[in-house]
Amino acid sequence: MAEAGIISDVGEAQFDELVIAASHRRPVIVDFWAPWCAPCRVVGPVLERVVTSLGERAALAKVNVDENRRLAATWRIQSIPAVKVFKDGKVVKEFVGALPEGEIRRELASVLPSQTDEEVAQGDRLAGQGNWQSAEAKYREALEAEPDHKRALLGLAEAALRRGDAAEAKAFVDRVSPDRAISADIEVLQARIWLAGQCKDSGLLEACRQRLADNPEDLAARFDLGCCLAHEGSYREALEELLAVVRADKNYQDGAAREAMVRVFTIIGQSSELARGYRSQLSRELYV
Repeated sequence: MAEAGIISDVGEAQFDELVIAASHRRPVIVDFWAPWCAPCRVVGPVLERVVTSLGERAALAKVNVDENRRLAATWRIQSIPAVKVFKDGKVVKEFVGALPEGEIRRELASVLPSQTDEEVAQGDRLAGQGNWQSAEAKYREALEAEPDHKRALLGLAEAALRRGDAAEAKAFVDRVSPDRAISADIEVLQARIWLAGQCKDSGLLEACRQRLADNPEDLAARFDLGCCLAHEGSYREALEELLAVVRADKNYQDGAAREAMVRVFTIIGQSSELARGYRSQLSRELYV
């Protein structure tokens, strides 16, 4: 199954690459069948119609169990036709037998991407290319079709942040219902929104630099500069400024500098080398 194709015969030699690995890019429906199986000849064309209707949002891998007995044993195929849907390397849906087309579509609907999902994916691709204006348009189209689409809301929050509108970004994030799968993304956005708001309220980066240059003892100016540097993505420099505030006053503004550092750790990754190093320094200042 070449990447460009959506319906192909797959054997044991290609299964790991073209089903398991490929399922990280899009769902792969695997049809375990055999030429002598009459129900298989019913299910096969239905699956082909479904996948064709999805464009490139899913792929269909047809595995002849007579020619691939080891695969059939590995995936515990005891009766055919057997259909398994792989997503992110795992089986997320399966059923056996010659189900009617309507029932097959219902079975697959919960795990296959919708048209709205595809619009969001297009937005993500545009964002990855740096074309945020077009990406935002795609996210808005998706949200018109599905007002609670979580990835569209998060995409619009990111776009708003890049436009400098932290309030709009927060409004989008606040609309996202809790979901463990995207909780980390939400936490990062919330941290970035908080820092963006702090920076905006303080007059932005250059104004903060000037205030601190005018009065190096001004902790408020140093704190604001740290938040603006973090907002701009200069995380190491931001952490240095915020740590300096903690050294000068552990309880500055009821722990605001400490809180800002923790938010930076969230953005850069709690287990990153930079976060570990500054978290250790922060702990020494607070507790030693």
